[in-house]
Amino acid sequence: MRQAIRRPGRILLASTIAVFAIQGCSVESASSSRDYPIPATLCDVKIEPEEVEEIFPPGQSIETVGDGVSRYGWIDSGGRCTVFIDDKPVIAVDSFGSTDEPRSSGPRIPGIEPYLQFRSFDLDLTESELVADSEYEIRVWNNFAAIHIPCTQPSGMGYTGMNVAIDLREDEDRDFSDTLKDIIEPYALDRLDKMAPDVCVTD
Repeated sequence: MRQAIRRPGRILLASTIAVFAIQGCSVESASSSRDYPIPATLCDVKIEPEEVEEIFPPGQSIETVGDGVSRYGWIDSGGRCTVFIDDKPVIAVDSFGSTDEPRSSGPRIPGIEPYLQFRSFDLDLTESELVADSEYEIRVWNNFAAIHIPCTQPSGMGYTGMNVAIDLREDEDRDFSDTLKDIIEPYALDRLDKMAPDVCVTD
């Protein structure tokens, strides 16, 4: 009877593949974990971590760069703040006022569309959903949300309204629209409350 001939090369190859498979699983498992705490604020505005958990991706470290509370104790009315996870931008918050003052910088027409154009956001309005159950104009895409809040009293800075956006477009493959619908209005109002008193009065 002929005995089967052992082939060490095949055994070694199979062992090597098995090791790489195990290592691959370990790397994938590690990369899918969030090893940093979800912050209590987003760009210096208080948030509820359990309500925004979805928009914070897996990673090891978190850093926020950009406009937040100034040395005067207020959030600037115009500016951009970005959250980085493992040195990659993942969340951006943008705010800018609409104005009818010729000498002021800002969109001259109230509303989200002029704001998007002024701030050079390359978005198609027809691809957004207009949130009907709000007193403000709110538009939500899969990974972007914007709100326009009219000023009810004359602004010391010449603003007729304030625009706020949360930008998650660095992750093009996921749909964050449900979360964005829930958080954009309360977040924007809280952000407006942290601006100087004469920036934009809403009541």
